[in-house]
Amino acid sequence: MPEGQYYDEIAAEQAREFRATAEVVRSMPELPRPLRAAVSHVLSAACTELANGRVLPMEIRRAVRHVQKAVREVEQGLGG
Repeated sequence: MPEGQYYDEIAAEQAREFRATAEVVRSMPELPRPLRAAVSHVLSAACTELANGRVLPMEIRRAVRHVQKAVREVEQGLGG
């Protein structure tokens, strides 16, 4: 498998994960509306960039993954 194809598969998987997490955030009434909108926007923007073949800088990617992890923890009741 060419190296670029491997990256494309990883990026596509991350894009799907970011999109799914954005959808979860939109359905979390326990979060204030402005926070839901901002977090969802960040995740959706990262998803869009990856889906369009653009590379996210490493620190941006790490930050978005951190947001994604925090959403999962809140969703599972571990965020407190």
